[in-house]
Amino acid sequence: MESIRNFLKSWPGRIFLMLCLSPLAILGLESYFSGGTSVNEVAKVGEQSISRMDYQNSINTRRTELLEGGVEASAINTNVLNKEVLKSLINRALLRNQTEQLGMHVSDSVINNILLQDPQYLDQDGQFSNDRFAFALQQQGITKDQLFAEYRQQLNLMQLYASVAQTALYPEADINDLLALQLETRDAWVYRLPWEQFQDKVTVSQAEIENYYNEHKNDLNSLAMVDLSYIKLDPEALTVSPVTEDEIQAQYDAYKARFVGNYTQQISQILITGDKAQDTIKQLEQRIKDGEDFAALAKEYSADSVSAPKGGDIGTFNPDAFGEDGQKVAKAIESLSVGQVSAPVKTSFGYQLFKVTKMSGDDMPTLEQMREELTAQAERQKKEELIADKIMRINDMATDGVGIEEIAAQEELTVHKLKDYTKVNNQTELRQPAVIEAAFDDFTIQDESVSPSVKVNSGTLWVQPTNYRPVAPLTLAEATAQIKETLTKQKASELALVEAKRIMETVNDKGMSAASVTFSPLGKINRQNPLLTTEEKAMAFSQDTEGDKLLSVSDITDTGATVLVLGSIDKGSMKDVPQAELAQVMFDMRDTRGQEQFSDYIEYLRVSTPIKENEAVINEVGGL
Repeated sequence: MESIRNFLKSWPGRIFLMLCLSPLAILGLESYFSGGTSVNEVAKVGEQSISRMDYQNSINTRRTELLEGGVEASAINTNVLNKEVLKSLINRALLRNQTEQLGMHVSDSVINNILLQDPQYLDQDGQFSNDRFAFALQQQGITKDQLFAEYRQQLNLMQLYASVAQTALYPEADINDLLALQLETRDAWVYRLPWEQFQDKVTVSQAEIENYYNEHKNDLNSLAMVDLSYIKLDPEALTVSPVTEDEIQAQYDAYKARFVGNYTQQISQILITGDKAQDTIKQLEQRIKDGEDFAALAKEYSADSVSAPKGGDIGTFNPDAFGEDGQKVAKAIESLSVGQVSAPVKTSFGYQLFKVTKMSGDDMPTLEQMREELTAQAERQKKEELIADKIMRINDMATDGVGIEEIAAQEELTVHKLKDYTKVNNQTELRQPAVIEAAFDDFTIQDESVSPSVKVNSGTLWVQPTNYRPVAPLTLAEATAQIKETLTKQKASELALVEAKRIMETVNDKGMSAASVTFSPLGKINRQNPLLTTEEKAMAFSQDTEGDKLLSVSDITDTGATVLVLGSIDKGSMKDVPQAELAQVMFDMRDTRGQEQFSDYIEYLRVSTPIKENEAVINEVGGL
């Protein structure tokens, strides 16, 4: 089944669905309720408007998702990100148009049923809590009507997806045939002939170069490039002054202020309700101070029918159990020791007294116990402050038009230089998309100025491009070296293929031992074997053997030529696949076909729906 799983991983992912259907995957709440047409709209899709705020918020949200997912900031291609976001917003608008035109509707009762089962709104007994629901709305800054509108729109989109995608057909017989191919295995050996081994036997004439140039001159262009100077601020190279005792003490004081330990508190309560609740709770507070037993008073007076029989015991304190009053209760008991009782607390339930009956957790460590950690933290903080100050100074100088050489001299940094730094096919140490984007910024190129800071894995960079050369057709002289390399590779690969075929024929006639080369064993391979290139995978299962005799095949590849020696194909057996796994694979494959069908449906809507994009606003916000 592993080969089947690898096969399925090669299918188009669920990116489209993630962007178009997941709740709030791209849009913030504001975009659900920003209706109407604005002079600042990014696009008009049928009757739906995509506002500047929608677009900007969506870009920010998507960037945050990538960063939180572990993507390095310098690896994010801003243009690609912005285009992805705009496309997803347009796709969503197309679908919203369609749900309205089809009259799709989700009733309040359906939404109510969903909310009643949502864990975030359930109390500790698994019952729907109005307090938790109200608190969640307050946290999100929306009303109940807005939340219902959000759910209704989302469910409409999911209903539309289901109505389109679930009509996709993928016959079980076809699925079985496709899976059977993925189960096939065979023994294999490989011998590769790199084209470089044959390049000395190849000559390329000037006439061949000129003929190639004349046939391909429209495709032979220079790369956009600049000469790049840059400085790098490496945190590891910075030194700070030794940490003082005062700085260690400051770190310890800050730690003490934040310290809450791993404490858990078991508490009991007395709840008083009614018109005279405040007076009653004060009387009980005084009686407890005078020495009366808290548990006895709880049994006699507490209005909580669950905890009163247990002397007010409600177990381990959980602020969520008190809804919007959770933080108020937590503050009332946070400084209490075992046996101490809080002052009266007014909550949405009434007036309450709380007693801490048991505590567990770690004690506050001493300064000496933490000295090593505090020293390291103080040193990190000093270095971070030094770095932040340097970055601010350099950015200020760059904004003021100071050149990179002068900045480097003032900040004691080294200027590095890269000749012919290209915009595409960049293989330098500065090939991160964010650095390339900064180097080829229109304003930076025009002024030959220093860029703002660019964060990379190993530090912070500033670049200054000079001598910009845009894309331009290559002359014959400029293209000669490139053409010669291309023709040399072609001819050398053809010679490699001739030799590969000779080896193949020897193996097929006399066996692998008769060949004058050493084959590398690959063991049992399948159609997704990572040890084979794309061309070699196509060769590996192109034909079966005759009986038990080994089969040799050969073909040209991107790196030269390859000879494979292959054993007979083991068809495997669908009987070996557990029914549960087979059913899941069939479901996944049908689901994939459904996604493809839904994607086609989106393209149909794009063609049949008027879409007007406001290029000025798009460029201003997203810089496409």
